[in-house]
Amino acid sequence: MGLNAILIAGGQLPEELRQFSPHATKALLPVNGRTLLHTAVDAAKDSGLFDRIVVSGNHEVVDNMPEEAEYVQIGADVVDNIMNAYEHLGGHVHDYVVLSPDLPRINAEVLGNFVSRAQDMGELCMPVVSREDFLTKFPGAKNRFEKLDGGHFTMGSAFYITGPVLRQNMPLARDLFHNRKSVHKMAIFFGLPVVWGMLTGRLTLALLERRAEQLTGARVRGVHVRDAGIAYDIDDLENYRFINGQSGE
Repeated sequence: MGLNAILIAGGQLPEELRQFSPHATKALLPVNGRTLLHTAVDAAKDSGLFDRIVVSGNHEVVDNMPEEAEYVQIGADVVDNIMNAYEHLGGHVHDYVVLSPDLPRINAEVLGNFVSRAQDMGELCMPVVSREDFLTKFPGAKNRFEKLDGGHFTMGSAFYITGPVLRQNMPLARDLFHNRKSVHKMAIFFGLPVVWGMLTGRLTLALLERRAEQLTGARVRGVHVRDAGIAYDIDDLENYRFINGQSGE
């Protein structure tokens, strides 16, 4: 199966960040002189893993598209956005990486490392980054970390999914993407055994994976990624100021 990248670029820029961009679309926010969208497309292109790169975006995005990517119109919500790109790319006969274009430090190396390992590990995979690795790369930056496997972790803003699994689990894909930063919300979604593990401090990645497999009928894996560039996204003014103050890498 071929592998394609889907970038979901229809999100609106928070009001507190509007002063830094001529556009209302978050993916077009400039960081160190480049838009988040161009950074994400370059990471996908330079990884050499993808047959095609599609950006699901609005009227602002179509006017500011990187040459290396194809455009598809956004729908009513994230599910529609992914589905529009999925159908544009040929549906279940391909595999996919869905990537959020709000990662100012994503690059070909970290994206390629995650995707290559995910392809060997499962049919639905998300990156998992420890608090230690995150703060090593971004000293003093804020993020939300959840207790898991005796440590504290955050989820990256990407997932790998095979075409057949995506077709069968589009609503679940939406929930995973929306709640990718919160193990707490994912635990509630996954049910009582996971909630109990969270409340008792015994929540493990293996437990989350098993429950997700029951829900999806697929091999679900969390992929430990050391480079936190896949997990630093811009949600507010503090995130933006921090990353602009950090030297480029």
